[in-house]
Amino acid sequence: MNKIKQELIELGLINESSIKEFFSRVRDRDDVKVLIDPQSGIIFLSDTSQVEKNYYTEMPGTTYWSSINRIEGLKITVEDDLRRYKQFEELARGKSFLDVGCGLGGSLELFKQTASSVHGVELQNEIRKTIIEAGFTAYDSVFSIPEHQKFDVITLFHVFEHVVEPLETLKKLHRHLSPGGKLIIEVPHAGDALIKTYNLESFKAFTFWSEHLILHTRKSLETFLRAAGFNRVRIEGFQRYPLANHLYWLKEGKPGGQEILKQFRNEELEKAYAENLNKVDQTDTIIAIASKV
Repeated sequence: MNKIKQELIELGLINESSIKEFFSRVRDRDDVKVLIDPQSGIIFLSDTSQVEKNYYTEMPGTTYWSSINRIEGLKITVEDDLRRYKQFEELARGKSFLDVGCGLGGSLELFKQTASSVHGVELQNEIRKTIIEAGFTAYDSVFSIPEHQKFDVITLFHVFEHVVEPLETLKKLHRHLSPGGKLIIEVPHAGDALIKTYNLESFKAFTFWSEHLILHTRKSLETFLRAAGFNRVRIEGFQRYPLANHLYWLKEGKPGGQEILKQFRNEELEKAYAENLNKVDQTDTIIAIASKV
């Protein structure tokens, strides 16, 4: 039994007898199936062994997003980095800040403008070296953070779905959060409209892959956080990709519509579409903000 499935069962989030196959493979492995518990809507993988092996031994040194250097890599993530900074800069103002799964450090570069200190966690060795060379403190795991170290704000931006021991990781982060501190988690949503309503086979073949171990619902994300000791948990829907992206998926079965169908990039229209997706709980992303009292 993989660790994700085991924790989901132990937390009462899924029922072994109701689990069904949802998709026959992931995009990078033919031997891994995508499973769903229809009652909860939680989506997870049948096999996490390869990811667990890398997680417990050594993550390979790779270039980030196939970029040739840090500067080029940061250009790829800049839109999301800036958006997250605008969303959460006030929470981090004058506070100690830790970004778990910091990649090339786009968030660290931005939050250092207002936070009292910034730190990162990055498992990939070569990438972590570039972070350290850029002048940041970067740990190779949350379990490598010294026990005495405390942070006021901890973020995991599209990282938690990769973690093979989610509950233990959250418990460890809870110990490192200062009283009154905030933990912010942003993850892909199992209720994404492209999956739940449009039911696009092309999107499933694209979005399901071996390192996305679980797609959370609002309930599953909150349950993990409360089980780890967090309280005052707030879950919000957020739509990262605009209407044009969805239109292109429906038309061509491919990503990138936000760049290709620019005639549909209208701020008012996009806002209305995102608000409606949030209303029916079918945004592509959910964000949790949890406190430690």
